[in-house]
Amino acid sequence: MSFKNRWLVLLVLLAVLPLSGCNFITKLRARDNLNKGVKAFSEQNYEVAAKYFEETIRLDPEFEIARMYLATTYTSQFVPGSPDPRSKENGDKAIATFKEVVEMADPATPNINAMISIASLYYQMKEVEESKKWCRKIQEVDPNNAEALYRIAVIDFDESIRRTGLQGENIEFMSPEEKAVTLANVQEGLDALDKAIQLRPAFFDAMEYQNLLWREKAKFETDENAKKELIRQADLVAQKALALRLKAEEEEAKKPKKLAK
Repeated sequence: MSFKNRWLVLLVLLAVLPLSGCNFITKLRARDNLNKGVKAFSEQNYEVAAKYFEETIRLDPEFEIARMYLATTYTSQFVPGSPDPRSKENGDKAIATFKEVVEMADPATPNINAMISIASLYYQMKEVEESKKWCRKIQEVDPNNAEALYRIAVIDFDESIRRTGLQGENIEFMSPEEKAVTLANVQEGLDALDKAIQLRPAFFDAMEYQNLLWREKAKFETDENAKKELIRQADLVAQKALALRLKAEEEEAKKPKKLAK
């Protein structure tokens, strides 16, 4: 190749490099910040980790994993019930970032983990209607998601016991409409748990709430025999849940432990 031709090739390469090379270098910088963020996160330096993840996203806005890490880092700085305004701020940031992940995901492969995290955060922030709304969104894209079904039942139980009282002492003061709504929620929770347990037969957390919801239903029962039957069912499922939990703990204890570094 003559000197003139070599120079022409070099000019073409120089013209292309600022486009492809710059983008490549930017992505490398993004991944470097991601790695630094992961290290800071593993060391529980959450504020430092968040800055690295924020810079990663600035450099590579389409980097979904970085958004998940950032949202998780904000979540780690959120303390349910804390009076510290920074805790609420981090909770709000976590929800907003998880929502960005959901919006950016391919509709054919929705990010269920991000959606579950949103529902969980709303629940911890006592925004139960928003939490249930996100559980229903999960059901729309994944009808057989046992976790979403379980979370709906937990909310239904919380609402029921808030209205009825620990021993059902508030029922006599409830209007017929309140009773009807509460019973409907109890049944919704029981139906959700039935399906969740069909999907995950060893789902002992769901069984424990099945126990609680049957007891809620029993509070409204005026027929003593029917009430006793509901309590009997509740006792049986509580025993089964305990047995499954103990078995799971035993199996976990048998697993080899990793040595601390």
